[in-house]
Amino acid sequence: MENINPQNVLKSNTMRTGMKLGLKLGLIFIISVLLLIPQAIIMNMVDERSNTETSANYEVTEKWGSGQTLTGPVIFIPGDSAANNVYLMPETLGIEGDIHSRTLKRGIYDFSVFETNLNLNGHFVLAKELKADHIKHLRTGQAKLLFAISDFKGFADNPVLTLGGQTVELSSEALKLGNHNALSCNIDIQPLLNGGQLTYRLTVPLKGSNNLYFLPVGRTTSVRLTSDCTTPSFTGRYLPANREVDNQGFKADWKVLALNRDFAQVMKSQSALDKAEPFGVQLKVPVEQYQQTTRSIKYAYLIILLTFAVVFFVENRRLTPVHPVQYALVGIAIMLFYVLLLSFSEHLTFLLSYIIASVMTIGLITLFMRALLHNQRTALVIGLLLLVLYTFIYIIMQLESYALLVGSLGVFAILAAAMYASQKINWYQKN
Repeated sequence: MENINPQNVLKSNTMRTGMKLGLKLGLIFIISVLLLIPQAIIMNMVDERSNTETSANYEVTEKWGSGQTLTGPVIFIPGDSAANNVYLMPETLGIEGDIHSRTLKRGIYDFSVFETNLNLNGHFVLAKELKADHIKHLRTGQAKLLFAISDFKGFADNPVLTLGGQTVELSSEALKLGNHNALSCNIDIQPLLNGGQLTYRLTVPLKGSNNLYFLPVGRTTSVRLTSDCTTPSFTGRYLPANREVDNQGFKADWKVLALNRDFAQVMKSQSALDKAEPFGVQLKVPVEQYQQTTRSIKYAYLIILLTFAVVFFVENRRLTPVHPVQYALVGIAIMLFYVLLLSFSEHLTFLLSYIIASVMTIGLITLFMRALLHNQRTALVIGLLLLVLYTFIYIIMQLESYALLVGSLGVFAILAAAMYASQKINWYQKN
């Protein structure tokens, strides 16, 4: 009868146990890779919802009026040839307005629109940049005053223009100022040619959505705005010299000099105006749920791997096997978190949506693990680890400049904890 060596039997059992663990890890890895498919599907779902919001926004602005950019007033004096045309900027341009914001609904989406009466005033002089030998080539009797906004649907009423104390009617012609269609009127520039000035006052009943911008066409341009909007974003090439934002709204003042801008006081063409950068305020309430949801989905694979690692360590410490199908169910629960987050964030704030989706997902996985492991304490520990992980991911998403640093340190700490936990497992013990 052949003698059986106990050491050979132990060695054979150890190898088989190691092979089983290796096979188990391989299956878990395959499951985690397959979960990249629903991750991509959810990412596409977020893009689709974002595109739906963009389409709804376009429908609202198409009917109400889009973001507005004001250019002018500017005096256009044709020359005896196109090369001798002149565009004369005002010596001073002052703009004042009180902006009233409103919210329009389109389906489940809210969009910010505004109404205002803008008062523009200032004066023109014959700029010193305009040389005498150039003036003789001008058709001074055909001079026009031009004023433009980016979307004519935004005129809530007829603009009222006063030149030198007299009311003048503006009309719409096939003229442009910068990139936009312009209103115009014929003017007498003889006072300018005689060394005097031409004063103007323009009242513009205006409506639009999202933003209100201005081009600093004056040698000195001053803008003063007030509004009931509590979430302004001051954007463009020039920031306000003074600003106040509180729960009642905002006040902001700009002052831009000709020295600050990149176009001249007198121009022969509009090419510089076409490229000029405006400044102003964005009134749209920031809607970042889709952007933040997309950022959170990028961390999905990390959460899946760490959750699977925790479950794997627990099942081997407690010698309680967890079937690969059950790993897959845990992974699907994690992916469902992002669907819940997307759904809730369209109706609630992102923070509240994140909390609700996290509580639902962590609660589901914790109850599932308690049923599998038959140990409430261990299940609660897993739930606590998931809570810490979701909190850590949310903090990273709120950071900008330090997101990479904090994320790298966090992953390093997690890896260190995993390496420490792996020492507690006898990888070759017989189950």
